[in-house]
Amino acid sequence: MIGLVPRDKWEHRFGDFIGALGAAVGPAGPDQELIIPGLGRALPVRSGRVGLVAAMDALSLKPGARIGVPLFCCPVVFEAIMASGRTIRFIDVDPETFCLSPEDLAAKRSQVDAVLAVHMFGHMCDMGRLKDAAGGLPLIEDCAQALGSTMNGRPAGSWGAIAFFSFRSGKYISAGEGGALYSQDASVLERAAQVIGRMPAPSRANDVVHATAVYLKSILRSRPLYGLVGHSLWHAHAQRINPSEDRDIALGRIFRADMRIIRKRLPSLDSAVESQRAHAAYFSESLKMNPGMFAEEKAGWFDNRYLYPITLPSVEARDSMAARLFRRRIDTMKYLDGVARIAADRFGYRGDCPVAEGLCQRVLVIPSYYGLRTGDIERIVEAVNSAWADITQAVAG
Repeated sequence: MIGLVPRDKWEHRFGDFIGALGAAVGPAGPDQELIIPGLGRALPVRSGRVGLVAAMDALSLKPGARIGVPLFCCPVVFEAIMASGRTIRFIDVDPETFCLSPEDLAAKRSQVDAVLAVHMFGHMCDMGRLKDAAGGLPLIEDCAQALGSTMNGRPAGSWGAIAFFSFRSGKYISAGEGGALYSQDASVLERAAQVIGRMPAPSRANDVVHATAVYLKSILRSRPLYGLVGHSLWHAHAQRINPSEDRDIALGRIFRADMRIIRKRLPSLDSAVESQRAHAAYFSESLKMNPGMFAEEKAGWFDNRYLYPITLPSVEARDSMAARLFRRRIDTMKYLDGVARIAADRFGYRGDCPVAEGLCQRVLVIPSYYGLRTGDIERIVEAVNSAWADITQAVAG
């Protein structure tokens, strides 16, 4: 489909590829730290998943420790927890923020040993209320989607005992893989450094293969190839994946190729966030839908607006909206569709997170990333408004 607007931004130009190759085959440079804007020194890791495993080890959480995790969360988080030898206790979420519900956490506090606060779509958890609900339990912040977000002037990552970030393709930095660990507690960060130091470093050959794969995947996820072949290839790959199969967590130090891209892109974070926030503001002002269908920024919060979710009234309305937009050459994400089933089949979910289950069936994410052109944004608004008018008319009729 020529002209298909990709669902997210995989930014990796040919110049990035050449630079990544140079880093991959060049002499091994220092990989001891990154500087995260608003926070400071952080430890680079292979991926966000590896960061989570290292964070739990740095907090000395024992095998079998029960980690409170929102059901409305990417399953790779569940996989990382289980692969580390810990267990999961699912917590429901707040429908306004998509983040952990302090009330449900308080009700289940006796059933958990630590809490994973996942900041969703760039909206931060209410960390003050979560800390009260946790009652002294260690809090790990999942900042994979919240780089640059703040609450009451404090950045994401500065509230818990330790935090991890992700720079996977499609995120703000979009480096291929890579992540970072941060803690204000020097002793926790030192233990994390020891954990990471015991992980194997990639060989030059593995680094080159990784850099090449990242570049090829990125051009297939970008215009014009995404509409021509990339979307079909991704869809076919997704159909072949068996969610019941275990996935290994590749524990290792960061690829040098990714490290180069991350360091190159971090200084441009503020401008990217500014553009994306402007897109989100335009959507909120221009989409002719019920205000409660959008997750708006709360007073005192500064959201990076990583993704723009719309909560439809039913799974049928969500699927109809997605199909209508695709016919208009706009790709979307049925974000976390099927997570409740995966959690029940593989991770012991007990069916006690009704808000999260409903969101998994009704949330649709529309493209809003900083690389979109003005014409794209206007076309998305017109297409969503037209589709919503048709859907509501069909329901009324």
